[in-house]
Amino acid sequence: MLELLRVQAQTQAQLLTNCVLALARDPLSPDQLNACASAARSFEATAHMVGLEAGAELARSMEECLAAVRRGDIELQQQLIGMMLQAVDLLDSMAKLPRSTPIAQPAAPTADAPPVRAERVKTRPVVLVADDCMEIRELERKLLRFRGYDVVTAVDGLEAWYAVLSGNIDLVLTDVDMPLLDGIQLIRRIRSDPRFKQLPVLLACDKDDVEQRWRGFDAGATYYVIKGTFHDTLVEAVATRLRPTEF
Repeated sequence: MLELLRVQAQTQAQLLTNCVLALARDPLSPDQLNACASAARSFEATAHMVGLEAGAELARSMEECLAAVRRGDIELQQQLIGMMLQAVDLLDSMAKLPRSTPIAQPAAPTADAPPVRAERVKTRPVVLVADDCMEIRELERKLLRFRGYDVVTAVDGLEAWYAVLSGNIDLVLTDVDMPLLDGIQLIRRIRSDPRFKQLPVLLACDKDDVEQRWRGFDAGATYYVIKGTFHDTLVEAVATRLRPTEF
């Protein structure tokens, strides 16, 4: 029964992919919005039944974004559609993962057995996501978290700067247009501090704004990611600057 449900989850992930692709072609269609929301809801229910809690949470986040679009709270721009495409690609990967097997418990040590040294716990890289759009920020956070990174978020450039000052950040992903400090100003402030000269900073740029990218590089950005693109994925860009993680 569980295997049948996993096959169902794979089918639903593919259906959700097709729905989002159709929505990208016609973002103003109420029917496509409803179809995407229904597909996300179906995947969420099946993911709960097969124990894919991370996938269920990501699907629920997509439902919330689509609901906000239907209410008119946010606009369905290419950046958001691109993040949804990355999300459904991740959901499809989750559905195809083999079921994990229980890990055998180690035998209890005998009196003559040598003491076992405790291994140092590995820490995961911490990514700071700075974006004033809650929906984009949450999708980026969940995409990175489900790929094995610890993620902290900031709603504006100033909050992001204070997070960097904590000294716990391994990489910064920042939008350009933000209140208090924009992304360019944030990068300049980071690079002006000798402690953070080597901190990787990715700038989320508009697709057709070449000047925006050069301003970012001039300020000290390590790399840029294009909003709303699928092939130049966010996770790949982060993994290249840090290290891939197992998820």
